[in-house]
Amino acid sequence: MDEEEKFRMHHAGLLARSAEGHAAKGMRIKDQEDMWVEIQHHTFRNWVNVQLRDTGLRVEDLSEDLRDGLALVTLVEVLQKRRLRKVKRVLNQHQALENVTTALNAISDDGIKLVNIGE
Repeated sequence: MDEEEKFRMHHAGLLARSAEGHAAKGMRIKDQEDMWVEIQHHTFRNWVNVQLRDTGLRVEDLSEDLRDGLALVTLVEVLQKRRLRKVKRVLNQHQALENVTTALNAISDDGIKLVNIGE
């Protein structure tokens, strides 16, 4: 990402903020949807890393680093303040799926519905 792109992304992020810290409802993002997705991606990644800071885990790429489910289960543990069963040394896709399923079931058990979840 070059400096101009960083500036545009930063500027768009500033425009999207309201005094309350919420995304501005009237922000015009037409033709800037990719930038908006990138801002949301960075914001969520940073939030995840704040939550995981005391666990020794760090997420750089959400798609890759949450793939085996270990960081995802750990994130849910931190948020729910309880331990969950997890595979710590994921060796295959089955174990990764087991971790992801554990995290999603724990979220569901709390009555949280996941909607509008994209890649």
